[in-house]
Amino acid sequence: MMGVRTLLCLLSASALIQYGAAGEPWNEKDSASNAIDDQIIKALESFREHMSSGWPELGIPVLDPLLLPEVDLNITAGNIDLKMNLSDVVINNLSNFTIDRVHSNLLFLKVDIDLGLAQLDVDGLYDILGTIGVFPVFGEGPFLLDAFDLTFSVEVGLGRDEYDELGVTILTMYVDLNTTEVDFENIMGGGDMADFVNGVLSSLAPDILQSLEEEYLPFLEEALKHEINTILHGGTRLGDDSINDYFDRVFANMRQGIIENGQDPLGLPEDSDNFTVTLFNKTMEGEVFVGGGRLGGLSTIHRAADMTLSYVGEKDEVIWGGEIGLIDLQVDYTFRLMLALFGKELDYSLKMSFVHLSFETDVFLHQSELTFAYCNITELGPVHFKEKGAGPLDTPIYSLLVNTLIGELHGLVTGIIQGVICTLLEEAFASG
Repeated sequence: MMGVRTLLCLLSASALIQYGAAGEPWNEKDSASNAIDDQIIKALESFREHMSSGWPELGIPVLDPLLLPEVDLNITAGNIDLKMNLSDVVINNLSNFTIDRVHSNLLFLKVDIDLGLAQLDVDGLYDILGTIGVFPVFGEGPFLLDAFDLTFSVEVGLGRDEYDELGVTILTMYVDLNTTEVDFENIMGGGDMADFVNGVLSSLAPDILQSLEEEYLPFLEEALKHEINTILHGGTRLGDDSINDYFDRVFANMRQGIIENGQDPLGLPEDSDNFTVTLFNKTMEGEVFVGGGRLGGLSTIHRAADMTLSYVGEKDEVIWGGEIGLIDLQVDYTFRLMLALFGKELDYSLKMSFVHLSFETDVFLHQSELTFAYCNITELGPVHFKEKGAGPLDTPIYSLLVNTLIGELHGLVTGIIQGVICTLLEEAFASG
């Protein structure tokens, strides 16, 4: 029977290959926001409200309007060499941001936030001295700088804080802008030369803003980090229902993706092999063909127990674990056995009332890679076999072959189910 065993191993591998070639994996990013996303949005709104009063207990001043007493700039680009002192700088409209995107990936404990700002107004006093090419540049007085269509990209890393709670451990903010307008009054004493220099300074406005960002971004980052932690500590803790809610959404997306990609039922491969069997000192050659296979019930995937999270700080490692369930699984196959002068075609069905699979992941945050420590079927519900095609041509030899084949197929089916579910999980988790 070694030929049949080889065939069944090939079937198992082929089933996994066929699954991998199916439609594009469902992307969890297309789902509604999860509990962490909702908490982050709540923190952003709280951040907006507090920008007008600041965070005195943290040493963070009012952020809208934000006052910067003095900023020194040295700008060198090509034939431009300018030294500029800005004083009594006022930055307005920072609190008028829009929340364009919040997406958390709990598996990697990170959150991506995109904020928009239609216009940022900066004004104050300037004192400038330097050269543009061969022209000396000088002047002092009030200035205005307007930046339009800004985007703030915020990268947030989550982890356990000193209170052993879910919180922000890393928060970094990046700013990009579209266009700017500047007006340095009385530069070069006014006139046409002032218009020329203002035009040059307008092109240098991103450099000026970058110097200002170095002054105000640390305040924004520290204040936003504080607001997110305050909200998370008040409403979302490691291991509570928010973790289960996150995975429930992941599994809901997996169910929808399985249906949309035509993977329930999932077609199973066909194959054939030759074999020899020896009975009563007589060796006979035969052939077995297996085809028309289908696996139904994958779209019933669901969370079967509470999900768990462990965070190993010194290794920068996150370990997720849980149990997944499926119900009413059915496998259908058609067999054709040829032995000596006889042939028989059998239809075979295997039904499992439920399947439970346990998994544990290893996620190293600095590598942003996901691996499974294990992903195994742990429990099978009652299994029912149904066979059609047996009849008068049955012989002890056929009975032996069929019973052996059915026994091997049981192991094959559980291997296919385990492989497909683990692949589904890996793709769903990797998509974030």
